[in-house]
Amino acid sequence: MVAELAKTSPETQARGEAFAEAPPLPRMAFLSAQALQRWAALDFARLSLWTPAAIGLGAGLYFGLKAEPDWRAGAAALVLLAGLSLWRSPFQRAATALLFVTLGFVAADWRTAQVEAPQLSRELGMVDVTGRLLSVEESVRQRRYVVALKSIEDLEADETPARARITWRGEGFDARPGDLISVRARLSPPPPPVAPGAFDFARQLYFQRIGAVGIAVLAPLVDTAAEKTSRQRLAADIETMRFNLSARIIEATRDHREGGAILAAIVTGKRGAISDRAEAALRDAGLAHLLAISGLHMGLATGLVFFTVRFGLAAIEPVALRYPIKKWAAGAALLSGGFYLILSGGGWSARRAFIMAAIMFLAILVDRRALSLRNVAIAAVIILLTTPEALFHPGFQMSFAAVTALIAAYEWLGARADPGRSFTWGAKLRRYTIALAVTDLIAALATAPYALFHFNRVAIYSLPANMAAMPLMGFLIVPFAVLALLLTPFGLDGWAWRIAALWMEVVLNIASWVSGLEGAVSTTPQWPQAAMLALTAGGLWLCLSRAPWRLAGLAAIPLAALLVVHARPPQLFVSPTGLNAGVIAENAEGERTLFVHSTRREKFAASMWEEAAGLDIERVKPEAISEIFTCDAAGCAGDIANRARVTAAFVSDKASLAEDCQRADLVVAFFPVSNRDWRSCKAFLIDRRSAWNRGAHALWIEPDGMLKVQSANELRGDRPWTGGR
Repeated sequence: MVAELAKTSPETQARGEAFAEAPPLPRMAFLSAQALQRWAALDFARLSLWTPAAIGLGAGLYFGLKAEPDWRAGAAALVLLAGLSLWRSPFQRAATALLFVTLGFVAADWRTAQVEAPQLSRELGMVDVTGRLLSVEESVRQRRYVVALKSIEDLEADETPARARITWRGEGFDARPGDLISVRARLSPPPPPVAPGAFDFARQLYFQRIGAVGIAVLAPLVDTAAEKTSRQRLAADIETMRFNLSARIIEATRDHREGGAILAAIVTGKRGAISDRAEAALRDAGLAHLLAISGLHMGLATGLVFFTVRFGLAAIEPVALRYPIKKWAAGAALLSGGFYLILSGGGWSARRAFIMAAIMFLAILVDRRALSLRNVAIAAVIILLTTPEALFHPGFQMSFAAVTALIAAYEWLGARADPGRSFTWGAKLRRYTIALAVTDLIAALATAPYALFHFNRVAIYSLPANMAAMPLMGFLIVPFAVLALLLTPFGLDGWAWRIAALWMEVVLNIASWVSGLEGAVSTTPQWPQAAMLALTAGGLWLCLSRAPWRLAGLAAIPLAALLVVHARPPQLFVSPTGLNAGVIAENAEGERTLFVHSTRREKFAASMWEEAAGLDIERVKPEAISEIFTCDAAGCAGDIANRARVTAAFVSDKASLAEDCQRADLVVAFFPVSNRDWRSCKAFLIDRRSAWNRGAHALWIEPDGMLKVQSANELRGDRPWTGGR
């Protein structure tokens, strides 16, 4: 199937070349049949580029189902369509397209079955947990570790999850990856979405085979007598190497602590030492991509190795004249990329970056174009077939959006480059500056919709921030970091880490200044998914088509804008535990604010509600509901102002439920309500049992005063990662 991407049928290719070489059409014949035929021929030669889009569509259809499908139906459809795609008929192309859609559907189904493992369905309270420590993520306030479980107290073996993620906030943590540990912890099921349509952490953890999360109350005890298999020793050695290197970088850069913490994250993927202030500054300046092991870091690191090796070999005349030094340099860069992948922990973004870099250098080894949309398509196909859950990850979407837009843009610009352009130093510097600005602008425009969709915020001044920071990354920080890695085995790396950290702090200062500018961040309420799908389809058409009708892809922009404008954020939220709720209303200063029943409980859920409503979580903090409602020991009640006024009551005392049910339009009860009280309540009622059964709730008030209610489980359905809820 991947081979299909690497070639185009000779007939289609010849037809496309013939039309491409034809003389230009008269202006009045712009939309003639001949013009349309010519455009179609150009795009038929690039049909293979749409393969990952078809596979992604199939995976999306699978994940969008409300119930698990029968795998035999998908397998049968795959076999049938494979036969139809080989049979020459007028429907061959349609059958081939459907084949790839079905392939994505089956790949997602297969992957779900492969990672299936038990998940907790209830809180266990304090239990003793035993397992093999897989990884540790440290921060200033806590350590979070993933354990391959052997046993959980009072839980049968067939009910024990494969892995658990446990947080420890104390001292005395002496365990290392690979150790067999015992720990006393409070365990719970993976967290569900905190609002309908919010990010599903339970689905993400399911594909990591993590079926329990919790907080340790005692430091883990290490079983020093436990033996490890060769595979466990290798994994432990790699994780220990990353752990020790991160600590070594931070120790060597004590005079530039913030820069050293960011540098350690870039090199090892361990971000625990980065302060909240630094992370917020980078995010609001549009430089958050520096913290992820992405195509930027992999490209800079492997590119530096490639050009250094090639330049060094070119200086040796006998070698340069007799041997393929470009291929040798590509091989060295490929090996360095593999090492960086291992060193960084092999996360999703790092794997994407390595696959794309590997395809680029493999293309050099087989004398093909290194940078092309076909290579991007191959990388996307590999990722979607092996880890189809990546389709919903912001990193996957933003990474491929940026690289696809950049290569498509430079293909278009390259075809129009002036062959007689000047190559003086001044001209080169001018072109570099323009190229840097154009690159940052294209990448920002391509990724901004996904940032708004997932994070409800976008950095307005990312272009100047990136133009100032990227030369420092490319010419100073990454070269000194690579040099430091080479010197580490000899113990001579400290000075190089300090120089890299010094310049990283310069980048951080740039981010702090840019993020502090007036209007540096724009926030927006939660986008409807249809708007994001429209922009994705339009962007793909704009980038993958070569014919003039590619401009039709721009029509997705006003369509998405229309969908966003007409999408209203919820006005009331109820948490998935049924213990907290929030209302979006205006405060005393006339600003839209989130007012919550409890300001101390479920703070993460409250921050997600703020984002969904388009509030700036850094500037506008949740306030107590008592600021706008009348409250007493039994609960709170008040009006939610809209075009129509609705009276809502938050009830904590069962004794006051009957009265609130008679006078309010909406009642949120923070306890389970009996069936008899349900039937007698005249108001629309949400109780704790509603949250247990249907997950988090969101409510809208219609202009006529009617309530529109949506629950998280209506969207999630009954899938393996929902635990049947």
